[in-house]
Amino acid sequence: MIRSLTELQKGATFYVITLGLAVLVALFGPTGTDAIQILNMLTVTAGVLLMLLVITPDGYHRAGWAQLGLQRAGWRYWPLALLAPTAVLVVSYGAATLLGVVSWRFEPDTLINLAINIVIISFFAFFEEIGWRGYMLPKLETGYPRLAPALVGFLHGVWHLPLMLLTTAYNPAGDRLIVVPLFLAVLTVAGILYGYLRNASGSLWPVVIAHGTFNAVLGVLAGAAVATNPTTAAYITGETGVFTLLALIIVAWVLTRRSAVRREDDLVRQSKP
Repeated sequence: MIRSLTELQKGATFYVITLGLAVLVALFGPTGTDAIQILNMLTVTAGVLLMLLVITPDGYHRAGWAQLGLQRAGWRYWPLALLAPTAVLVVSYGAATLLGVVSWRFEPDTLINLAINIVIISFFAFFEEIGWRGYMLPKLETGYPRLAPALVGFLHGVWHLPLMLLTTAYNPAGDRLIVVPLFLAVLTVAGILYGYLRNASGSLWPVVIAHGTFNAVLGVLAGAAVATNPTTAAYITGETGVFTLLALIIVAWVLTRRSAVRREDDLVRQSKP
C-alpha cells in the first residue's frame, strides 16, 4: 500500500485505473449492449475499491469511507435532483418538437414505467457516482475547488469514449466528430449540476438520484420520440443534443450563482463579532 499519495494523486490514480478498465471492457467485454454497459459501470466501483483497499489504506479507516458521502441522505435536495434533469430534457425535447425534428408516441403506462425506471436506473447510477462524485470530486476539490465539478464531469465523459468509439453499444447515431464533442460538453456542464448537489447536500444520494433521473427520463423520451431523421435528432436533443447542452448551461449558471451567494453570506456571518 502507498501511504504518501496526496489527495490529487489519489484522484488521478483512481482515474487512470478506471479509464484503463473501461478500455479493457470495450475491447474484450460481452457483445450485448446492456451487459457491456453494466460491466462498464462496475469499472468505476472497482476503481474505488482498489484505491480504498489495495493501493491506499484509506478503506481501513472510517474517515476513508465517510468521504464518499454515503452517511447522509441529503433529503432536502432530492426534489431538485428529480426536477432539474427532468426539466432539462423536457426543454430539450420540447425544442426538438417545435422544430419538427421529433413527434411522439407515448404508451398509456409511460408515467408508471418512468417511476420504476428512475428507481432501477438510480441503483445502477450508484456504481458510477460512488467513483465520480463520491471518491474523485472531493480529491480534486482539494486543489481546484471551483474547477473540480466541471473537470470531473469532463473526465466522466471521457470515460465513456471507449464504448462510444470502439463499440456500437453507446450513442451510436451521428458523426463521431460532432457527437463526441457535444457529448463531452453535456457531461462537463452536467458535472456542475452534480457537483452542486454533492457539495450543497454533503451527500452522494442526491447525485445518484439526479443521474438516475436523467438517464430514466432520457430513456422514456427517446423511446417515445419518433425522429424524422435520427442523426439530426442526435445533434439536436438527447444526451448529445445542442438543446440539452443549452438547458444544462442555464441550470448550471443558476446553481453557480446560488453557490456564490451562499459563500458571500457565509463570509458575512463569519466576519460578524
